[in-house]
Amino acid sequence: MGYEPVPLGVLSLVIFVNAYGTTFLFSFIGFMVVDLGAAKNKNESGYVAGYVTSAFFVGRMVSSIFWGYMADKYGRRPVLLIALLSIAIGGVAFGASPTFEIALLVRFLAGLFNGIIAVSKAMVHELTTGEHKAMGMSAVTAMWSLGLILGPAISGWTSSIPSDSLPMESMNETLNVTTGH
Repeated sequence: MGYEPVPLGVLSLVIFVNAYGTTFLFSFIGFMVVDLGAAKNKNESGYVAGYVTSAFFVGRMVSSIFWGYMADKYGRRPVLLIALLSIAIGGVAFGASPTFEIALLVRFLAGLFNGIIAVSKAMVHELTTGEHKAMGMSAVTAMWSLGLILGPAISGWTSSIPSDSLPMESMNETLNVTTGH
């Protein structure tokens, strides 16, 4: 056949989830840094939001070689699972961050434990042969792009839903009880 459609499809889905988890904060991070007190006003928020946004990529840059080594030594699947866990746990922890410093640290750690990019490119090479390599890379790139588009779009849409219309308590009320602020 020249390629393995099910593993390539699963890898594409993993890439989509990773891209979504990388960019979901773009639509609200400016408001969040103001709410956390890291920016005095909306004019300053873009500058401060840049720190939180780039913390993920700094963490990923620092750890990329390590995750490539780990994937070669222990296999691709464990590295992909750790990367997915970093996105899931990091997303929840980021949303619950009571301070700017914790939000910054959570994003850095989510990136530090996210070795998905180098591993996914190696996997495309392993899952495809000759004439199908371009198709495999195109599928992965398309899913990455879709995640980059839908991450901010969906989070922007859901952030406009009033919290009191949800079936649970407002997130702010929950955090206020937990943190005492």
